[in-house]
Amino acid sequence: MADKLFLSLVTPQKEIVVDAEVDQVNIPGFDGDMGILANHAPLFTILRPGRFSYQKGEEEVELVISEGYAEVTDNRVTVLAESAEFLHEVDHDRAETARVAAEKLLEEGLEGEAFKEAQDKLFRALARLESKKSD
Repeated sequence: MADKLFLSLVTPQKEIVVDAEVDQVNIPGFDGDMGILANHAPLFTILRPGRFSYQKGEEEVELVISEGYAEVTDNRVTVLAESAEFLHEVDHDRAETARVAAEKLLEEGLEGEAFKEAQDKLFRALARLESKKSD
């Protein structure tokens, strides 16, 4: 019998997924996307804004998350994200407005933390807009 993998996804506002038994978790890691299966080596990583998904049997659930952290240990994936929303909940008009605003900020030649914040806003808006292509 295969080992089980459990997922928890939490934001400051609410618990999105709590101790769900899943087959695979796909996370947007800072250094690239990662797939996590049962018996994965222990891992702690920074997350970038992007697509997050998990599979349970034939079902795949997709979300857009903002920056955060993920820990994998003892067949448990714990994700702490600043925000998360299911793809079917994405407001595409609002995401397009956020994309335009972030691009304007980046054109101003920001530096340091201000640049990183504008870049994160752009990445999140692009991930949210990407969900429109899979409707």
